[in-house]
Amino acid sequence: MNNTAKLAKIDALLSTIPTFQCKEGCYDCCGPVELSRLEYERCIQASGRTAKDVKQQMKNNLKQGIYTCPLLNIETRQCSVYAVRPSICRLFGVVKGELLCPHGYAPESATMLSNEQSREILRKVEELGK
Repeated sequence: MNNTAKLAKIDALLSTIPTFQCKEGCYDCCGPVELSRLEYERCIQASGRTAKDVKQQMKNNLKQGIYTCPLLNIETRQCSVYAVRPSICRLFGVVKGELLCPHGYAPESATMLSNEQSREILRKVEELGK
């Protein structure tokens, strides 16, 4: 399966994750995260930056004790790759008892995912994204 087909399958999985409106200007959950190779490559491409630049910013941030995602636009407090953000970012705030928003924002409780459902999504995305 080529990368385009894999990304289409990843997008289908991501479309099953409930959505909700975050607190405006909040980036409390925007820290360094693990993501699949394909998610990473897509985020780098969407950012308009080079992988080398993003990695260097991450290293510099960590040396300074800054634990925000290097793809977060600090000036606007918005994700620079929101449309293609990784699966783990989409799961923040939508998993019952896990990854909860510290400000209480969430989708309708009936649409919240179980821990098992979220782990299965992450497992499938990781497998497809190798």
